[in-house]
Formats: sequence, structure tokens, C-alpha cells
Amino acid sequence: MKIDEVMPEYDVRTQHRVQVRAAPDVVWDALLGTDFSDSFLVRILMSVRSGRLLRSQARKPLRERLAGTGFMELAEAPGQEVVIGVAGRFWRPDGGRCFDLEAGEFPGFSRAGYAKAAWNFALAPAETGCLLSTETRVKCFGRPALRSFRAYWAVVKPFSGLIRRAILQQVKRAAESARRRAAVR
Repeated sequence: MKIDEVMPEYDVRTQHRVQVRAAPDVVWDALLGTDFSDSFLVRILMSVRSGRLLRSQARKPLRERLAGTGFMELAEAPGQEVVIGVAGRFWRPDGGRCFDLEAGEFPGFSRAGYAKAAWNFALAPAETGCLLSTETRVKCFGRPALRSFRAYWAVVKPFSGLIRRAILQQVKRAAESARRRAAVR
């Protein structure tokens, strides 16, 4: 897995998955084309996190949405896995994101007092379509960062899981809808 190459060591790890009744190529297209902010739940939870109301804007696919957010695409195995990442002080109200960090610098990033997170989406063929999964890994640098992150994570983890599951369901609906439309043609 590409996430293993980008971030083999971590302090925290979460995983979620969903079975999708569509071919992997259909699911991949749905994943890259879905605007996660279309989900009301995702928008509300991200609004609470950011402290400002996020409105649904012009729809943008995954790669376009990353621009200017501090998140970056780190690796891709086309049709199988995409990994994005971010570094910062996530426990701060503004997230303390490192906007100056380049994707090539991410694997070696280890600034004291900060953390980095890698988040993937992966597809695996299954008997009735494919399995779509997501994994989040976080590595903290220094005891104060680890302590701050763990306190933050104790509060945020359930909501982070809700966001991840909502995104998986959103992609599932898009892929299965695309599969049904293609079958009608």
C-alpha cells in the first residue's frame, strides 16, 4: 500500500470500509469526482471544526479541493489507492496547518511540536463489486505534541469517524448510481 511507503510509523490509526456494488473503475471515478462537501453531515462537522459556517460551493473533484488547504496528494496507485496528507498542530482551533510543506518533504517531516497525518482511500476487488476503505494515520513529534494530540483526539475521534463513514457512503451512492445508469443504457 502507498500509505505504508508514505507513513510507515504512526501513533494513531483508524480504518473504515464499505462494500460497493460497482466495478473498481466506477468506484475510482466516483471517488475522485465526488465533492465531499456535498454531504450535509460533512459540511456541518467541518463547520464546527473550523468555527465558521461552510457553504456548499461550486463542485470540485478531490484534487482541485486540496489546493490552498494545507492538504496535498502524496501518492497514487491509479485505480487502487490515493494518499493525501497534512501537517500541523491539529489540536489548535485553526489546525495550525503547515501550508508551506511540499508533498516531497512530507515523509521526512518531523518538526518538534507538530504532527502529520496521512489519509488514504483504497479499492480492492470483491465478489460483488469492490471494497472501498479509508485509513488515517497520525504521527506526533515530541511528548507535548503527542499529549496535545491525544487530548484533541479523545474529543474529535468519534466525529472524524462519522466524517470518514459519510464520505465512504457518499462515494458508494455515486458509484452505485453510475453503475445503474450505465446498465440502463
